[in-house]
Amino acid sequence: MKKTTLLAAFCLSVLSAAAQTLNIHIGNVTYAIPAEQAGEMLYQNGQTLTVGEKTYQLSEITSISVDDSSVTDNTVGVTYNGNTAQVVVSGNLAPYITATVNGAHVTLIASSSLATEVTYTLSGTSGNGSFYMDSSHAMTLVLDNVNLTNPDSAAVNIQDGKMINVRLADGSTNSLADGLTTASNDDSDSHNAAFYVDGHTSWTGSGSLTLKGNVKHAYSSDEYTLLNTGLGTITVSSSVTDGFHINQYFRMQGGTLNITSTGDGIDVGKKKTDKENNGMMMLEGGTLNVVTSGEATKALKCESDLVVSGGTITASTTGSAVYEASESDISSCAAAKCDGAMTMSGGTMTLCSTGAGGKGINATGAITISGGILTVVTTGAVYEYGSLDTKPQAIKSDANITLAGGTILSCASASSGTAFKTDYQVLTNGATVMGVGGKAVTPATSSTHGYKKYTGVAVKGGQSLSYDGVTFTIPGNYNNSSAKVLVSSAEM
Repeated sequence: MKKTTLLAAFCLSVLSAAAQTLNIHIGNVTYAIPAEQAGEMLYQNGQTLTVGEKTYQLSEITSISVDDSSVTDNTVGVTYNGNTAQVVVSGNLAPYITATVNGAHVTLIASSSLATEVTYTLSGTSGNGSFYMDSSHAMTLVLDNVNLTNPDSAAVNIQDGKMINVRLADGSTNSLADGLTTASNDDSDSHNAAFYVDGHTSWTGSGSLTLKGNVKHAYSSDEYTLLNTGLGTITVSSSVTDGFHINQYFRMQGGTLNITSTGDGIDVGKKKTDKENNGMMMLEGGTLNVVTSGEATKALKCESDLVVSGGTITASTTGSAVYEASESDISSCAAAKCDGAMTMSGGTMTLCSTGAGGKGINATGAITISGGILTVVTTGAVYEYGSLDTKPQAIKSDANITLAGGTILSCASASSGTAFKTDYQVLTNGATVMGVGGKAVTPATSSTHGYKKYTGVAVKGGQSLSYDGVTFTIPGNYNNSSAKVLVSSAEM
């Protein structure tokens, strides 16, 4: 009774406190209510206190305080500190946000009646913490010098299904990593990646983020991912499977994305339902560096069109040359693979595949390159499985390959590799091209520009190879003692 009487008297005194904030503390969760929003506070039966539209059980309240801090509506702040975390919920969200803190593991559940966008800001450091959010409305997630490792599941798990605006706070340095200690096989959404989003994301902010996928993917979104102009740096330092695993489409307009993974670098799949740009990868700007080291991995993979119109792109696969797998595994081995048309109209792209039977680019549809600087390298051997085999092609399509612009260096393995492989047409339509491989390429007679072919050329990594005004420095990991070379340019 003494406690409840003191609380009542305290709350009454707050009613006249102008420009102040009433803080209701329940464990590690604080509901921060500006004085002007507190209104008439109702104290009933010595058991409850109602402020605004939320009723608090007095038995759950740890303390109540008043300060002169300012509160921004529609915000939630989470601060990690070792094995603990503090959550502050703005007063106008109090009726709609249920917050639970267990050590440094934070769970926030938004009511379905919440009809406004909320900004969640994460900061601080924990080696045993996480952030879980479940909502049905668009939200903004700000990473502001947060360094979070969850040793038993995802570090960040957003179960929203709507637009998630991810902002790397200017000047901030952030890191997220996952782990698995209590189960041998956790295939739930909560552990699909170190950073998992059930929804689509749009990334902004000039800060940096390092992701480490210790169990599966480093980052995964169930719908599209957009990296905007002006974005800072995202680095996947390591990933057991895909660095970025995305459904619907991946679009990069700016920023720097560095990926080192054992699985595919970027893997874009199709949604089962018909969606905009379903299965596409669109590279329009920024800097993309991808290195994969697993067997039969792909640096860039999509299930539909791959479009490059800008940016600087370096992609390398360095999987083992000794690989045992099924036919379906081998047929998908590629540095960049898509099941539709592939178009490149700008930027700089470097792809390398060193696994047996690997592909630099593999498209079921047409490949069209109209700009940018593209380098593709495969160095693996022919892979044999039973009576079948698959060859390490550099750029392979099940439709036409059109080289319309930009600069294209293609080096295919000396072991029966082809710089441009298709059963249809290779069209030299104005790009600056040098294709090097174990097997020769003959462009279609319908090409708009000429070409020349050379045979028996000794090619060593690091050398400068020049023909007909086209000069390239061969990547250091490529060697071919008797190469077939194709050259074409807009002047031919």
